[in-house]
Amino acid sequence: MGQTITEKILAAYAGRDRVAPGDNMWIDVDVLMTNDVCGPQAIEIFKREFGKIERVWDPDT
Repeated sequence: MGQTITEKILAAYAGRDRVAPGDNMWIDVDVLMTNDVCGPQAIEIFKREFGKIERVWDPDT
């Protein structure tokens, strides 16, 4: 089955041939955005999965 444009972009940045919903990957992002509705839940899940001191980006790079 084909991939969406979003899956193609994520696969390219992750160095993979393809990605699928539910895949976890590390990629370098240019911009990070959220909104008032989804942001708090996303941040809570991120902290639960990766730890309270983990960061989305490295401020030293």
